[in-house]
Amino acid sequence: MADKNVPSAENTNEKKNVALKEVETKPKKAKGEPWTAKRILTTVIIAILALLMVGSLYYIIVLVNQDKSEKANAWGTYDGTPITIENNNVFYNTLMSDSNFQNAYLTGDYNTLFSSYYNAYQQQVLYTAISAEAKEAGIRAPQTLVNDLIISSGVYNGDDGKFSEEVFNNTSEASRILVNNYYAGLYPYQTVLTDIGSAIVSDQEKEFVAQTAGKTRSLEYFTIDYNAYPNDLAAEYGQANADLFKSLDISTISNSSEDQVKAAYEALNSGSAWNDTVSLYSQDSYASNNGAVGNVMLFAIASSLSDSADLDKIVATEVGSYTEPIKVSYGWAIYRVDTGILPADFTNESTLASVKYYINTNEAETINAYVQSIVDTTAELAKTDFEAAAESCNATIVTINAASDNIGESQYIQGLDSVDTVGNLSAAAKDEGISREIFTADEGYVTSAMSTDNGYVVAKVTGINDSNASLSSLARTFYNYYSGTQAVYDKFYAIFASEKFTDNFYSQFLTQLFSSSTSSTSSN
Repeated sequence: MADKNVPSAENTNEKKNVALKEVETKPKKAKGEPWTAKRILTTVIIAILALLMVGSLYYIIVLVNQDKSEKANAWGTYDGTPITIENNNVFYNTLMSDSNFQNAYLTGDYNTLFSSYYNAYQQQVLYTAISAEAKEAGIRAPQTLVNDLIISSGVYNGDDGKFSEEVFNNTSEASRILVNNYYAGLYPYQTVLTDIGSAIVSDQEKEFVAQTAGKTRSLEYFTIDYNAYPNDLAAEYGQANADLFKSLDISTISNSSEDQVKAAYEALNSGSAWNDTVSLYSQDSYASNNGAVGNVMLFAIASSLSDSADLDKIVATEVGSYTEPIKVSYGWAIYRVDTGILPADFTNESTLASVKYYINTNEAETINAYVQSIVDTTAELAKTDFEAAAESCNATIVTINAASDNIGESQYIQGLDSVDTVGNLSAAAKDEGISREIFTADEGYVTSAMSTDNGYVVAKVTGINDSNASLSSLARTFYNYYSGTQAVYDKFYAIFASEKFTDNFYSQFLTQLFSSSTSSTSSN
């Protein structure tokens, strides 16, 4: 008698041969993710991977053959259910079907390795949470349906691409049960997601979103920052530190590889033309212009050098000659001096802008003290003469033609993030109070000075349009298209934000990593 937990060979001729796939793609990552403690920890983990990963292929074997004591160390829990890697569960299958995961060990791509683990882990969390809901709702997969799913997957196919009794019979009973259980759980999971994604939104909901998207403001703003520092004070500082602002007309050959730059140096010494050598070895954006960088101030050249003492070597190089390979922040470089050193002209606006930039970078307290001394008076002047206020602090006015209040960062609404090309006003408006102030004020309203990482922003409402037809129409179109997908994403976000979810991924990943590294080192 056939085992009721495994498929029969009946009606297989017309079944499709499709490979096992991941259950779902991972949730869409939020834009502009902040540097939280968890994200910093992630970066640290990736940074130390190269020091820990030894015997990589051994680790894959360890993963496949974990004993029960290792599986007891959960990567997280959802409503008390452990999230673990087990043979033929979603975590395991997602990893094993991810070609990037396999290649990461062979190529040493540790960022991809980490990403593959995290993606597979998230799939297991989602599967666990949604499967629990399906169970509570009484959604079950009849055995006949499970059999069809297994046959369609091709897991027991022969060389002809059809179901093979020989392959089936040669598979261990334990493996058959694992395959059966996997597909028995997959159907309820997919049923729940299909129900969520196929929900029809009401016309009233769609219209509300469309009308919200159509309520826009046109705005102007300027930023009070280091550019406000007075020209006469910048010129005085420049003259007192004149050597910093001298400039050289230079060309360069640069490459992330020390060997490549050394090869370029040998080629030049052997008589190879500079332009030909640039074309062959240089990786930077100047390569398309024969390596020509142009006039660069000495402080700017020094900022890219790993050893500031190498600036003396560049300055001492004769016109038309080139340096030996020099270590720089982005790799290695050879510099050619094209004209002699030039003194700075402190009556030139561009030169003074560079001086202000240098002071802001190296002596920020000087700039900050000055900006603090003028910020209130400048903001007050802006209320009566916006253009004069911007001019008084040497600022450029940025114009925004149409933006909506989108503090929730909806993909259907054109918020400041989408249209503020400079980004300072959109950064300030991350604060809900500021956003509401801007988008509820009357036309002509001027804000006070709003603090951002780049200084202080002063904004003015220059126009109000409560029925922007083009943006409303666009929102309706996208809402029809994305509403089902968005409902699924919302469900995913809710699961990961739920109090039922306990995340232990980072510590467990490190535990597995240290364990595999120690074991593989011992075996070697």
